[in-house]
Amino acid sequence: MNTNDDCILLLSKQFSGEISPDESVLLDEWLRQSPDHERLAAEIQQVWERTGTYQKTFSPDLTADFQNIEARIRNAEPVVTSNPLFTVRLGRLLLRAAAVLIVMVASVWGWRNLSTTPVALLTATVTNAEKQRVELPDGSMVWLRRNATLEYPKQFQNAERRVKLTAGEAYFEVAHNAAQPFVVETPDGDLVRVLGTAFGVGLAPGRITVAVRSGRVQFSPQSKREGVVLTARQKATFDLNNPQIVVSQNITLNELAWQTGGLEFVRTPLSQVTTDLEQYYKVKITLRNPALQNCLHTAPLTNQSIRKVLESLALTYGMQVVEVVPDQFDLLGGTCE
Repeated sequence: MNTNDDCILLLSKQFSGEISPDESVLLDEWLRQSPDHERLAAEIQQVWERTGTYQKTFSPDLTADFQNIEARIRNAEPVVTSNPLFTVRLGRLLLRAAAVLIVMVASVWGWRNLSTTPVALLTATVTNAEKQRVELPDGSMVWLRRNATLEYPKQFQNAERRVKLTAGEAYFEVAHNAAQPFVVETPDGDLVRVLGTAFGVGLAPGRITVAVRSGRVQFSPQSKREGVVLTARQKATFDLNNPQIVVSQNITLNELAWQTGGLEFVRTPLSQVTTDLEQYYKVKITLRNPALQNCLHTAPLTNQSIRKVLESLALTYGMQVVEVVPDQFDLLGGTCE
């Protein structure tokens, strides 16, 4: 240790319980060098302990305190220790100590009183049969479904806009603010960070999915802090039973159809079209002609009945629709031409 400033900083580490064994030995050696060192340590400890009782109404006059301490320093006598490495003028030592004391008073008071101020949280919850839209304080919009629960502050006051999705599924349209990133947290500590974009987050037992409609998001599961960056029409799936992030490219985004109110397709293979139709309408569809599986289908957003949608497909590709049993359909024949 080369300076007494180091010893003063070690005192703050000792009071906060962060001092290492080697640092503790150095500090003890410094304290034994002079009674003035011990008195100075006692004064700093008193300041440290007293800050724990200050209330929010506390308004320290740091300028006056510094001037008072400085006046005492100027009248102090030099102190010389037997060890030349610890020779120091008391005035210079206390002047530096005064600065440390004042910073400690201000920072400790601020940390104990301001950072612990409780933030008013709001909670939005929907049942399995409902869909609810929530407007956040910054103008961002959130749609909730499937027993979803979202916690968010009454006002975004910190360096980031953080909300917590504790269950279910949510779709976010985030208001752009590069100076205050938007973060979605899950109960397991998984994070989705964005600046301004539209995306969906789905929670299921042991699994989380993130699908991006537009913009860019960073998905960082709690056990994989490096995460992945997703762009439009990409989806990431993280399974706790197989802790790997699986990224899907060029998705149809029809997983988010519950928010948009219908399905849409842009050059989507018919095999994927039938899969999306099955999931959305809760039916079974079999494409009997394998040659049609890779036909690229484009159709605007629609919320028509499943029968109307299948009739449109049949007309486009020359197929025949047969309803085998209720909610189970076969698509026969047809051509991509």
